[in-house]
Amino acid sequence: MITKTKEPWYIGKRGELLAKQFLLELEPQDIIYLGDSLSHSFDYMALFLKSDGSLLTIGIEVKATEKQIKNVYDFQLSAIKKLKQSNIPVLIVVIDVKRNLFFFNWVKKVVASEEIDSSNLKQFVSVPLRQGTPEEIQNLKQQIMETN
Repeated sequence: MITKTKEPWYIGKRGELLAKQFLLELEPQDIIYLGDSLSHSFDYMALFLKSDGSLLTIGIEVKATEKQIKNVYDFQLSAIKKLKQSNIPVLIVVIDVKRNLFFFNWVKKVVASEEIDSSNLKQFVSVPLRQGTPEEIQNLKQQIMETN
C-alpha cells in the first residue's frame, strides 16, 4: 500500500497488516498484493471460489488512518471515478490503525453515478462505510458468494 498522503510511513504499514487480517477473515482462495505500484488501481486482489466452482475476483482499495472514522470517509473524486470504472467489483476498506477497527463498502453501491458524473467542482466525495463487526463480515462473505 503506497501512502499518497503526508501520513507517517508506519500508518500505511500498520494499515497494510490490518488489511491482510481483514481480508483473511473473508476466507479467499488467494490474496494478491498490488499496493507497491502506483500504476495499479487498487491495493489487493482477492480470489474467491464460489460453490459452483467458478472463481470470483474482487479488487480492494485500502486506506489507513489514525483519525476516528464515523461510518463515512472522504475520498478524492478522481480516485472514486477510477475505481467505479473497474470491470471487477471493488471493495473499499478503511482501517482505523489507532483503534484496530475496519470499515468497508462496495464502490458501485455507495457512490451515486450522478454525483461522480456531474461537472461540479467537488474534489472529494463522502463514502458511507459499514463497520467490520463479525456479523457484517459474515454478511460481506455472503454478498461475495452471491456476486455474479
